[in-house]
Amino acid sequence: MIKIFMSVGLLFSINLFASTGHDHSHHGTKKGTQEKVKAYIKACDDGDMKSCNNLAVLYDLGEVVKQDKKKAIELYTKACNGGSKYSCNTLGNMYFKGDSMVQNKTKAIEFYTKACDAGNDYSCNNLAIIYIRGDGVKQDKEKAKELFFKACDSGNIGACKNYKKLNESSK
Repeated sequence: MIKIFMSVGLLFSINLFASTGHDHSHHGTKKGTQEKVKAYIKACDDGDMKSCNNLAVLYDLGEVVKQDKKKAIELYTKACNGGSKYSCNTLGNMYFKGDSMVQNKTKAIEFYTKACDAGNDYSCNNLAIIYIRGDGVKQDKEKAKELFFKACDSGNIGACKNYKKLNESSK
């Protein structure tokens, strides 16, 4: 039984915190990247949440622009509030790990739930892991199973493996 839970734990940890929805098309010449950043800024200001997310990633990682975690969080929040499931997932990751902010698992769960409800399979998988571990919530294997299934149904292979392992360990 311990062996099963250790295997399940390994699978659970593999997919936790994946996917930013980051567009890597900014890589290229210096002039081209500066123009891309300007285009992201304009598009974000005009309400394009994908551009807000991409700009947030640049500030978060310090790619092309000077790293500014505070600005990144502002942009992720704007994009999440505007419907970007990737930004919501990233905020969930940041709150869960305490990356550039005080760790807050309740907030992490809130953002993961918002992203999962919007169809982000990584967030559904992350939530399932949280429920299976009882990490910040009451442990709930049935809820975890539902979330793994939802993520698996969206094409998340790791979630499919997690779902299968959870079913096998329940027998």
